[in-house]
Amino acid sequence: MSAEHPVKAAVVSSTLYPMNIPIHVPFTISRESLPTAEIILVEIHSEHGLVGLGECAPFPSLTGDTMKSAAEVARGLLDEIHGCTTQKGFERLRKLKTEVITQSITAYVGVEGALWDLHARELGRPLTQLWGAGRQTQLETDITLPIMDPHAVQGFWDIYQSYGFGLIKIKVSGHVQDDLDMILELKHVAPAGMRFILDGNQGFTVANAEALVSRLKAIDVHPLFFEQPLPEDDVPGFVRLAQKLPIPICVDETVRSHKDLQRLLELGLKPIVNIKIMKSGIEDSLRIIALAQRAGCPLMIGGMLESEVAMGLSLQIACATEAVTYADLDTPFFFKERVCEDSPWHPCRAQLQLPPGVGHGLTRRV
Repeated sequence: MSAEHPVKAAVVSSTLYPMNIPIHVPFTISRESLPTAEIILVEIHSEHGLVGLGECAPFPSLTGDTMKSAAEVARGLLDEIHGCTTQKGFERLRKLKTEVITQSITAYVGVEGALWDLHARELGRPLTQLWGAGRQTQLETDITLPIMDPHAVQGFWDIYQSYGFGLIKIKVSGHVQDDLDMILELKHVAPAGMRFILDGNQGFTVANAEALVSRLKAIDVHPLFFEQPLPEDDVPGFVRLAQKLPIPICVDETVRSHKDLQRLLELGLKPIVNIKIMKSGIEDSLRIIALAQRAGCPLMIGGMLESEVAMGLSLQIACATEAVTYADLDTPFFFKERVCEDSPWHPCRAQLQLPPGVGHGLTRRV
């Protein structure tokens, strides 16, 4: 995970590209609905002409920031690393992280990702080789069903049925009957043998989480696990729910740092852990993965409503560490417009092939 000594070239310029991109269906979770994808691409240039590309993807109810705050904080961070080598830039980011993430975690991740991409390009190596063994070259992602009216499920599936997905993550609201109606419609339109995951995004209590799983079992629907049903700080509730549910619990917002995971482990929990760079940063995501591996916790990797750039960084992490059992790297499929010249998402297939080349292997579409 440590940054190796690169070619000593300073960062001489940077640009932010705010984007508002149409999506195929509103991305609705229990706490918020995003009608479009709002992201900021972060581009940094070295004096040798190399370019590093990162992304900020605010999701206000989950990341606590907005496009406005992310842009302001990212600009300040870019000013901090202007004139720095990538090595010195990493040092400055690490010193500023604790303060910066209270204002905008996604701004930090956008600049951090661009710096890692530039660093790997200076070394002439893919990011997988900096973050792990770098042997894995492909990964299969699920597709996410946002919360929607049951009558809209068929139209959603019409868009994605040809992609070859074998696993669907279902966003559920905490309104048990509404969730059941949507899931029944999905079960009707999806092929036999399709596997399911539930994602509550903190919208449940212990009681209605248990009720939903019980009622699904009664109609022969058996999710693989239930992701983040409870509010992120309800750790006692997770302890109780883990004892009640017949399926594993996955934690997402509850684990934003490796220290958060350590706290759960000390309580005797060994949940599935969803890694997201946009909530933790890249380096702490790698620390969480290492700790989860030592503790025997299965891993998922996902994201917010992100384009190929941020998802491409997560794909590099997954392939580098070879530690991920479940991949939820699907949101570029929601975008009606691509932001990269080419990417693992362009073929519109669940099987994502790691791009060739150095860094994350992606280039901004001009």
